[in-house]
Amino acid sequence: MIASHGLMSTLILSATFAYVIVVCLIGFWSLNKVKDEAGFLVAGRSLGPILGGATLMANQVSAGTTIGLVGFYYFSGISFAWTWPLAWLGLVIAALFVAPKMRGFAGITLSDYFAARFGSEAARVVSAIFIILSYTLMLSAQYQAGGLLFGLVTSMSYTSAVFLVSFITFIYTVMGGMYSNAYIGLIKALILICAYCLAVPFLVSHAGGLHNIAASLYAINPKLTGGWFDVRRLIALTLALSLGLAAAPYEVTAYYSLSDKRTVRVAIGYSFVFQSCIALGVVFCGLCARQFMPYLPNADLATPVLGLYILPVWIGFLLLFAVVVTLTRTGGALLLTSASAVSHDIVLRFVRPGASEAQKLVVHRVAIAILAIVPVMIALMRLDLVNFVILLAFKLLAATFFAPVVLGLNWKRGTKAGAISAMIGGSAAVLIWQHFGNPYFLFLEAAEAGVLVSTGLFILVSLVTPRSPESATGPFFASGGVPSSIA
Repeated sequence: MIASHGLMSTLILSATFAYVIVVCLIGFWSLNKVKDEAGFLVAGRSLGPILGGATLMANQVSAGTTIGLVGFYYFSGISFAWTWPLAWLGLVIAALFVAPKMRGFAGITLSDYFAARFGSEAARVVSAIFIILSYTLMLSAQYQAGGLLFGLVTSMSYTSAVFLVSFITFIYTVMGGMYSNAYIGLIKALILICAYCLAVPFLVSHAGGLHNIAASLYAINPKLTGGWFDVRRLIALTLALSLGLAAAPYEVTAYYSLSDKRTVRVAIGYSFVFQSCIALGVVFCGLCARQFMPYLPNADLATPVLGLYILPVWIGFLLLFAVVVTLTRTGGALLLTSASAVSHDIVLRFVRPGASEAQKLVVHRVAIAILAIVPVMIALMRLDLVNFVILLAFKLLAATFFAPVVLGLNWKRGTKAGAISAMIGGSAAVLIWQHFGNPYFLFLEAAEAGVLVSTGLFILVSLVTPRSPESATGPFFASGGVPSSIA
């Protein structure tokens, strides 16, 4: 039975109300566990592999996945599916070259790494500013997706829905920090996997099987089953996702939260398993939505349309509720990471350096309250399709952080001047190429240009500037150039 609009509206609003109660209870429970800054921002470095894997997955799978990517598959067909294995290269890079070494360093934020590795508070501030800007943009996309979903499924206005999603994100984050994010991440993983495991078999069967899906898509537009994006374009699009993931600030914070180096690698494995299940669901939802309703006015409507008009009531409800949980949970990770860049890396470092642990917690929570407001204002402007907003943010993250993080952890010669110039130059290149390229400027896509410029600047500037002092490189490189643990 397909749900009536009124029934689905009642179910979603009721489930959302219950979800608010659950996240508040988790927040209150986490509140009692948080005793100091490390407890609030990195869960006291206590997360195990399954909880850690769910946390990593929950950070990565956002509204850009459950709304934006489904819309992308609706819009462009099967060719974009190749971005999943290409993007997972970022997980491999993280597992081999980033995550265990970051856990060995055992900082609080990614900017802690920049300050320690390059012996530079300027590098800390520059990296913190880029984190705040990029993650504020990404958080606005989560709110925008929430406004779109609630506006379509319920009678709630877009503005009211944006405020509701921002409130849910804010309330559990401000109370429990990383503890809340971790446990809600596990809930998110279970609901998402259940939703897609139920939805995909029904959609494939209802569509008449895989062959009929392919034939229907070909009839709509032959490019949907072939090469909407050519190989060159797919690599360009995936580069931002893959390299941005390898050095993503919220993932680095999750690495800090895990109990030890071995747990980091196992958690990344669990994250891959979770993401693989979700990837299949996302691909089939997008393709089947295009077959059933081929001319939606906005590709971002694909998931809500499936839940409302195609899937049986309880499967549709579960899918739509999974989206609600997804965007609020990823929003929590973005909010916590951007707020900590303000509180930990700027306010507590330069304004209140002698603050007690209790005072630090107050500063962190005030920063969360402030940083929760700005994305709401951006979301109300509706800048672009959700996935295009998130892709731009990932391009900036890849160009800003990949070279100074991945190379910086594995190449002792990197210097603070190299790191700062890489961050500034890489992000500037993305914005320039984004403006002039359609899709290419000087034969490069924006993400490609940003990463190349950033990497080139990091290497060249490092080679012509004085080496970092041993006090800066020592904690990261033992004899032979292998990073040592200071945990």
